[in-house]
Amino acid sequence: MKLKRVKSAKRTAVGKRETVTGPESILSALTPGLCIDFHPKESGVYLVGTWEGLIHKCSASNTQQFMDTYKKHFGAVVSVSWSPLCLDVFLSCSLDWSVQLWKRERFTPALRFTSAQKAVLDIRWSPRRATVFGLINEAQLEIWDLHHSTLDPLLVHAAPPSVSLTSLTGQVSVYLLSNVYSPQGAQVTAREGPLSTVGVKET
Repeated sequence: MKLKRVKSAKRTAVGKRETVTGPESILSALTPGLCIDFHPKESGVYLVGTWEGLIHKCSASNTQQFMDTYKKHFGAVVSVSWSPLCLDVFLSCSLDWSVQLWKRERFTPALRFTSAQKAVLDIRWSPRRATVFGLINEAQLEIWDLHHSTLDPLLVHAAPPSVSLTSLTGQVSVYLLSNVYSPQGAQVTAREGPLSTVGVKET
């Protein structure tokens, strides 16, 4: 993928156009790349999802052409994720409402997942379980376990009212308070409350 500086035009006082090269203005030479993920073991190999719905497998040692191209999505590919445990497998998600599971040597997806008629905005594999991944759309978080089902998510958690989800990136904080007085009957509630506190980092 190549990035290049592009020219922008501005109007002068008399209405004529003047060409100006903006130092901050960059654009893909071919098509916009929306996401990238590097292979967990082969650091020079990476995937790029594009606005056109294509996924390109690229090599850092060859900047002139793609290694492979995967085509199945009908909308922009907004997230790709290599499996950290099955190194020849990756996931992609798109604004076409779908998630596709790929094997790197095959150019058609092995599986397709969809549960809601909404754009899928982010996707991540579990770092410990090879069959588990999470995804989000604007309205909910879904946890899938391929060992359990390939048709329906194992868990669906709706976003609170007026909240839109955009990313799986975040931070979970767990607190344990000590030496805090509470009545005898409220000890369990007082202990469980702080342990269930979850903070999500703004992105």
